[in-house]
Amino acid sequence: MVGTLKPRWSVMFPKPFDVVPREMDELVGQFFGNGHGQGHVGLHAPAALWEEEGRWCVEVDLPGVKQEDVEVTLEKNSLAITAERKAPEDRKFWHQERSYGKIQRLISLPESVDPNSIEAELKDGVLHLALSKRPETQPKKIAIKAS
Repeated sequence: MVGTLKPRWSVMFPKPFDVVPREMDELVGQFFGNGHGQGHVGLHAPAALWEEEGRWCVEVDLPGVKQEDVEVTLEKNSLAITAERKAPEDRKFWHQERSYGKIQRLISLPESVDPNSIEAELKDGVLHLALSKRPETQPKKIAIKAS
């Protein structure tokens, strides 16, 4: 028995009800100011923060973002990370699920961060930040004298 053959590319397109949750997210995001206009989904940059001996560490996923499109600033106790993933201008998409646009992450930091010793590196789509602690805020061992 021979059935109707569908074009091979038809599997790329979602079924009608599969797009409803994504479209609702986009609609809510646009209503509350998170949307980036027609056809664009906001860029999401997941982050990880942890403490190591003598420093704080931050990693932010920024796939497809160029180094010149990333800015990191520290003001008072807030670390601001601003990035932009630019959409290709020479494409007319048939289907688009990739995210483009600007994102800003604002991370509150403890007062122990030394603003003069922050190191930042963008490697393989991940922004790595090392924020040293000020020496005076780190635990200090007290020598015990023998009597």
